[in-house]
Amino acid sequence: MHLLVGNPTAQSGRNKDRIDRARELMDIHGLKHEFLSTLPGGATVDAVAGALRTGRFSTVVAMGGDGTFREVAAGILDSGVPVVLGMLPTGTANDQGRSFGMSAAPEALDRNVATLATRYIVPLDAGRLSPLGPDHKPSGPSTWFFDSAGWGMSARVLRWRNEDRALVGQVPLVRELYRDKFVYAGAVLQAFLASYVEEQDFDCAIQTPTGPVHLQRITDLIIKNTRYYAGAWIFDESASPEDGLMELVPLRGRNELIARALVAHEQIPMFAKTLPPGFQLSEIVRAPWFELDIYERGVPVEAQVDGEEHTSGTRWRIDVVRHAVQLIVPELGGEE
Repeated sequence: MHLLVGNPTAQSGRNKDRIDRARELMDIHGLKHEFLSTLPGGATVDAVAGALRTGRFSTVVAMGGDGTFREVAAGILDSGVPVVLGMLPTGTANDQGRSFGMSAAPEALDRNVATLATRYIVPLDAGRLSPLGPDHKPSGPSTWFFDSAGWGMSARVLRWRNEDRALVGQVPLVRELYRDKFVYAGAVLQAFLASYVEEQDFDCAIQTPTGPVHLQRITDLIIKNTRYYAGAWIFDESASPEDGLMELVPLRGRNELIARALVAHEQIPMFAKTLPPGFQLSEIVRAPWFELDIYERGVPVEAQVDGEEHTSGTRWRIDVVRHAVQLIVPELGGEE
């Protein structure tokens, strides 16, 4: 039995039609299932875990964006029940889906349900993000993530995106035109323009199994698991989501953001993927765990987990749990 988890009210209610169509297709493919609607305030995690503890489900399917994927996968891990995870991507960035060759376009739904039926399974690592106290011991509950955790400008962009989304959602005509990628692009532009007025940078001391890393005056710090970031960036072509390691990617201001775009954004043609003369990118560090000490410069450093706002803080530990989740993906990979 499959448990399909999705949000019928997403995209101004349009997602309900996609969920209904997904259920029809699952019936056609002989995938018996029940539906569970997502809940606000992070309650989806406990709802999924509770459903799985009944012992009635062998597979859970996350239908939505990277945030829904995180909540469903976290519910699996919290339940302690060894079930398989499938996905029907519908999100804006779709980092998880794209990383495994799955499109979030409406016309890809038939193909994605067929992927569930083929049941080709690969392992996926998870990150466990834990706040630390002054003694560097855990000071609160940990949070699972599967795509990325980040501090700085990327998290600020997400906050602005959410604020813009809430604002335009109150205006019927505007919300039809200014949504999804347009809202996110608007927030990115807002952050980029704000950097010309004042770049909000911070320092970070990082401990890894191979030694310390000291970063000064960075504007963004990203810890990455799967291949894609923000729907179009690939920081490390050789990175793997199941090798027990994650990649720590620092950015120093808009100049490095632009330089990273030149070499990492998929819409930049290969012949143009060269850095300006004399420019050197910050080193990407791979490790199975990290401890972060963030030193703010008068402004709190905002945080994000899997594309959603997260509680800010100055001390963190990230542990990589190898092969935490068993994930259904297309057998050949590659987004069509």
